[in-house]
Amino acid sequence: MKINKIFLPIIACTLTLGSCDDNKMEWGQPEGQENVTIADIPLELQEKIANYQSIKAYAQQYTPNMTIGLGIGADYYMNSETVKALSDENFQMYTLGNAMKHSSVVQNNGNLNFGTIDAFLAAIPSDMKVYGHNFIWHTQQKQNYLKSLIAPEVVVEADPSGIASILTNGDFEDGTTNPWGCWGNNSPSKEISAEGEGHNSKYSMKLTNPEDGGEYQEWKAQCAYTFDTPLDPSKKYTIQFYAKASNAGTVQFQYQNGTTYGSQGGYSRFEIGTDWMLCEAEITVEYDDANRILLNFGAFGGTYWIDDIKFGEKVEGPTNYCTNGSFEDGTTEWTINNASAGVESVALDDAIEGKNALKMTASADAANAWDLQVTSPTMPTMPGKKVQLSFYVKSDQAGKGRVSFSSDMSNQWPWMNWTGSQDSWTEAFETSTSWTYVNVVLQNFSCDFNEGASTWSFNLDFGYLPGVTYYIDDVKVIEYVEEQPAARAASRAAMTYIYKTPEEKRELLLGAMESWIKGMAEHVGNRVMEWDVINEPIADGSNGWRGIDNVFGGSDGDGNQDLAPVEENGLNLNWASDHFYWGYYLGMEYATKAFEYARQYCAPGSKLYVNDYNLETSPKKLESLINFIKYIDENNATGAPIVDGIGTQMHVVSNITKAEVDAMFKTMAATGKLIRVTELDVRIGYEATANPSAEQLQTQAEVYRMIIESYKANVPEAQQSGITIWGLSDHPDEHTYWYTGDTPNIFDANYARKHAYKGVCDGIAGKDVSEEFSGDDWGAAYE
Repeated sequence: MKINKIFLPIIACTLTLGSCDDNKMEWGQPEGQENVTIADIPLELQEKIANYQSIKAYAQQYTPNMTIGLGIGADYYMNSETVKALSDENFQMYTLGNAMKHSSVVQNNGNLNFGTIDAFLAAIPSDMKVYGHNFIWHTQQKQNYLKSLIAPEVVVEADPSGIASILTNGDFEDGTTNPWGCWGNNSPSKEISAEGEGHNSKYSMKLTNPEDGGEYQEWKAQCAYTFDTPLDPSKKYTIQFYAKASNAGTVQFQYQNGTTYGSQGGYSRFEIGTDWMLCEAEITVEYDDANRILLNFGAFGGTYWIDDIKFGEKVEGPTNYCTNGSFEDGTTEWTINNASAGVESVALDDAIEGKNALKMTASADAANAWDLQVTSPTMPTMPGKKVQLSFYVKSDQAGKGRVSFSSDMSNQWPWMNWTGSQDSWTEAFETSTSWTYVNVVLQNFSCDFNEGASTWSFNLDFGYLPGVTYYIDDVKVIEYVEEQPAARAASRAAMTYIYKTPEEKRELLLGAMESWIKGMAEHVGNRVMEWDVINEPIADGSNGWRGIDNVFGGSDGDGNQDLAPVEENGLNLNWASDHFYWGYYLGMEYATKAFEYARQYCAPGSKLYVNDYNLETSPKKLESLINFIKYIDENNATGAPIVDGIGTQMHVVSNITKAEVDAMFKTMAATGKLIRVTELDVRIGYEATANPSAEQLQTQAEVYRMIIESYKANVPEAQQSGITIWGLSDHPDEHTYWYTGDTPNIFDANYARKHAYKGVCDGIAGKDVSEEFSGDDWGAAYE
């Protein structure tokens, strides 16, 4: 532009929809100067921005070797003609925000739902590229499904005996035989069994009698449990245990005084075979100093396995106020509020109580808890007392449910620790193909009877997830008494957890990973030729590899940190919802296998990336990421480097320095890998800025331009994959969950070009494109 002109005051043409023809400009001629023409008039910033071509046009002209992409939500794109047109006009590639992620595609039964992806691919231009985002991440993984694969099998056995056992470690699941002792003339031995040799459990007690002692000579090999205080002669006791032998033999029960060996009695003999059998007898203690019970096995040589020993009184259980809780009378007294895809009482082979259970199936469009709802029988309130609600539930796939209450309760939708093993109070509980025991004392979770209420009821709500079938059984509502007798716990069904071995978990998870990557890759075919195979594998702070050596680096919305899983009375992952750290169970094989599967099933010629964030501000994290990639390249089964590229997200703040950005790109380029900026946006500041100043917008534009120019300057052209802008605009719909109330994008909330749009175009072109404009171009701003 001719900046040496001297301009007389003119009548400015305002930015209106009307014509400027009536506003005739009058030009003066400064002394010694030629006449000024409209071409000499400098354009204002908005006039300059209006004269820019589309981003795609500059990319085609100045950077034909790489693609300029946009990160956008599939629904956001498909539901707005304005968004679709603006996006198609400016970009060469799309990265979907969530639609291609594990938790969006994988269903609770492991099936893949491509509905949203297919609709999106049908809506975009046929020549528009799509970047696959992503295969493996530590979050947005279908946790319910993955957990259901590795969770222990739950074996439930009815235990109507109601024995209030006074023994400790009667099931030997702590891996020891303590406090049992063993002795005898035959030099018998006692040990914990091999894992898996328990009665529907891990362990049992293994007793070996080296030789025959003779018929009725069981006392020659004895196994004893000694009590701290004598047994009570006024009580009747029951002994119950499971036993099997290497060959047919006998086991005799007795009691005695463990000091004088007098006061003996209670003899009961059991014929033991090679299969597990239940042994039970009722004992009346005749002496007041008897403090020991014995299992005698010396009559016949061989090995005996003893498990699930109970010894104590039989006590009647408390009254169950929930009638027909076993559904033996169908659904009588239960009210079906929303049957969804079906509610009925069905016979079940592994029913907990009786032969039947309640079957509830969610419809294909179920989404809310109440979309599948059954209400309990009406029960009397118990003011001033505590109420314990319990039941068993399982499902045909990973599921989710809750209990809600009638208006007779002070809290109709309480959050509780439903299973006793959850991290905290939650709205709902998870279900799996094994029985889960839900057991809560209502008053312990801010839920009590409203004053004046005489009756109440509760709802079983299982409509959260579509297409899931649930089975509910043994529903009990009892008065809860503090320090209640052990018999109350003993009277319910006994649950045994059969835990999977590390190798079993490995095979199941690798199978799920392969099915997921294969299904996704083959479904989209060559419509997707670049993939984030692993996303965000490096934890902030420690810079450790997520999932490896108990490094997690994730938390839930309340700031509770992810911890190592615990297998005790089931599996508690200790991870926030939809978090799953593949490396915890698979080690670094998770990373090598992910790339092997991606290479095997993605379209030939596909480029495979590892993607992470904060690499521009954390050189140590970048170093850890490069080492992570090096490990994959050196340890995968192909015998050759398998990682094609590194993705750097670059969600930056406008105070980022050129030195930081240059250093990152140089370090990344030194690997020889393809380099892609995968998720670029620039916030004004760390605090949300809904109304930035002109100066702040200019700085934002300069940062966009600086990053793009640094990328081009420091990454060799052969390694330049391209740059993706994360998010189209500052419209609130795009910032419901991401930088809420902020303005990090290149189009404003009304989809108008911002100063940042110019910065992106100038960065791609490598120059200030607007310097080529003249005053003749003013009209574009008004058009």
